[in-house]
Amino acid sequence: MKILSLANLITLLNLFFGCIAVLLLVENNVEIHYVFIISLICLILDFFDGLIARYFNLQSNIGIQLDSLADLVSFGLVPGIIIYNLFIQAPSSYVGSILSSVIPFFSFLVTITSAIRLAKFNISKSNSSFFNGLPTPANTILIYSIAIIISDNNKFADLFLNYSSLTFLVLISSFLLISNLKLLNFKFKKFKFKGNRRRIFILLTSAILVCMLSFYSIPIIMIIYIVVSIFTFHGKTAK
Repeated sequence: MKILSLANLITLLNLFFGCIAVLLLVENNVEIHYVFIISLICLILDFFDGLIARYFNLQSNIGIQLDSLADLVSFGLVPGIIIYNLFIQAPSSYVGSILSSVIPFFSFLVTITSAIRLAKFNISKSNSSFFNGLPTPANTILIYSIAIIISDNNKFADLFLNYSSLTFLVLISSFLLISNLKLLNFKFKKFKFKGNRRRIFILLTSAILVCMLSFYSIPIIMIIYIVVSIFTFHGKTAK
């Protein structure tokens, strides 16, 4: 059993940077933009560990488990802490009551549902056309984008930085993680327009929106992604 294969070392590096992100978020004295860069490194490492494992035939059961354990920290615990910190910042009529101390812990429902999603992924047969539920890295990027929008202290901050919006974010995020909603993945079997039209549409639209709106585009992109996926897979079922 090759525990320290190249792929597994990259996975453990993902876990290492995930732990750093957790520590910085717990201390909460570093701007969220910089912590996002660390999580972006985790995302890149998470992509390459699987790619290298497949290319060099280094896939193993222990590698699958390590990958999910690393992802649970980098893309499960991290978004939970981000939302917890936002709850602590949010003005609320509950301030001074027991609820103000209890409600922020509701954030870790995202961590719990991330664990469920990762466990389901490990025991399910992968499909090359779609994801079952929202992948944990995509969910983490969504939550980061909202935290960064709030940190800009503009009119959108008031829209997101309140108990009602944050509670909704936790609920919708948790639902998307563990749902059986089929969402497009971006594994191109063939580099042709036919059969990839919707993937190309999402990628091009996302690129344009990111150039125009930066982090403000992420929630919009996520809505487009989900709507297009529902139309692609669930629209067929309804016919």
